[in-house]
Amino acid sequence: RAIDRIIALDYEGLLKTVSKEDISMCGVIPAAVAIVAAKELGATAGKLVTYATSGETSGDYNHVVGYAGIVIQ
Repeated sequence: RAIDRIIALDYEGLLKTVSKEDISMCGVIPAAVAIVAAKELGATAGKLVTYATSGETSGDYNHVVGYAGIVIQ
């Protein structure tokens, strides 16, 4: 859900979603600032490049950390 808000360049929605859904996202404030700055510079879209979790490396899917690569352009 947080990734969807970043792709939509919706910084307010990102902050609300992370708070409401109790998502433990590292760097939520820097991500929101990056969205605002990118939009000021003319960005109109975000694109998910890749997504993975720590479970893919460790094999432990009970406690995972997700990683997303997103391009804002």
